[in-house]
Amino acid sequence: MQLKNSTDYAIRIVCYLAAQERMVSTSELSRKLNVSANYVPKIAKKLKNAKIVTACEGTNGGYMLAKQPENISLMEIISCVEETMAINRCLEEDRFCSRNLEDTCKIHKILLSLQNTYNNKLESVKVSDVIRPGEDEYFGRFYVVLKLNLKEKSYECVYSHIREVYEKVRKTESYEEFISQYVKRYVYASDKKMVHDFLSSEGLEERLVDGCMEKDLPYRRITGKDKNAYVWMEAKKYIDANENTAIITLHNEKIVQNTVIKMEQELIKKEQDMAKQYWDMVSLLTTVLNHNQIVESGYQDDISFYTKQVYLQLQKNYPEYGITDEEIASVAHLAPIHDIGKIKVPIEILNKNGKLTDEEMNVVKQHPLVGAAMTQRFPEGITTEKLSKYSYEICRHHHERYDGTGYPDGLKGNAIPMCAQVVGIVDAYDALINDRPYKRKYEPEEAIRMISNGECGAFSKKLIQCLTAAAKQPEWLKVTKSQA
Repeated sequence: MQLKNSTDYAIRIVCYLAAQERMVSTSELSRKLNVSANYVPKIAKKLKNAKIVTACEGTNGGYMLAKQPENISLMEIISCVEETMAINRCLEEDRFCSRNLEDTCKIHKILLSLQNTYNNKLESVKVSDVIRPGEDEYFGRFYVVLKLNLKEKSYECVYSHIREVYEKVRKTESYEEFISQYVKRYVYASDKKMVHDFLSSEGLEERLVDGCMEKDLPYRRITGKDKNAYVWMEAKKYIDANENTAIITLHNEKIVQNTVIKMEQELIKKEQDMAKQYWDMVSLLTTVLNHNQIVESGYQDDISFYTKQVYLQLQKNYPEYGITDEEIASVAHLAPIHDIGKIKVPIEILNKNGKLTDEEMNVVKQHPLVGAAMTQRFPEGITTEKLSKYSYEICRHHHERYDGTGYPDGLKGNAIPMCAQVVGIVDAYDALINDRPYKRKYEPEEAIRMISNGECGAFSKKLIQCLTAAAKQPEWLKVTKSQA
């Protein structure tokens, strides 16, 4: 993919506006950037539609940035001018592939990786990184990395947001001279000796012993003509004695802190969005279960209620399990999706009026595996890690039984996750007290007796006690009667 001339003009216009920090006329943009005066408004219109710039008509009109340079990425500018950002046809939104092999094509996967790298890089570079600040701000405003060869007494600037730093290094013959000039001009008076001693080549060589060493030093950098005005900086040095090298970084402490805070805020928002997507997915699945007549209307509310009540009894009576309020709330909310795998089971088998054949039963017994596989496609993130774990365990293991006679894995005892044990016994109870094509419904007391006697498979004695205690609560009886 090759960027168009108009894209180049758009980037130059935005960077110029960022550097000027004022209203700039069409004629000035044309003159300064060597862009046709007739072409500037066309590009500016696209930037305006993308809410990157604002326009003001009239004699004193022109263009200004609509937001701060640090909030405008190169990706944002380029994508509003280019018709597509995809490097290949199969990477467009419709994922068109002439061979219909987009899911298995190795070339597609490579191109997708390149596309992601390309997009992420353009997104990470902000206009504020591109424009050059004034002379007094050139050094230490953002981030500078210097690399020293302690054996050869040479140095270079590895990275800097500011181009002038490279020029300064090129014009200065030695690292020691560079540091002396920097300390003399930019470091706060009372910090000069401290910073010079910390960064001097002699000080670095004194630490040249086997192994590595890393240290940092906060200091003040004067910000202008006023020698009393300063910003806090941080110098960091990393010395590798084995390689005879030293890495020196100088960065604005405030900017680094703000960057970290911003990243944390973005991460929090991303995780919050991820959690919302997760619960939206759960709600969708319960709706699908209802729509496909796999469960009855209101089932999800009942199964969630029963799950919560049994869990509360476990928390109250058996603190050794370490059950938290968060676990109770999450599992209760997730409980209705335990049978989502049944969407792959033919409805005529689910609603068969009579005993299932061995072949039909084998089909039914696949639903925990199908459901568990479906949960692995749910949104993944830090905040959804536990939810994903509960979802998977509930779907896969709710038919396991305490004596190892359940399916699909034949787990036994406490090897069965607690969330699956609770949902499993609640599922058995709910099935007993409701009509099914293959059986009549039982009274709640009879259902509890049948579960206690092992007629629905073996459950732990503690869990049966909790179910029995929960079933005696007024709220439980009220919900059960409403199902009748």
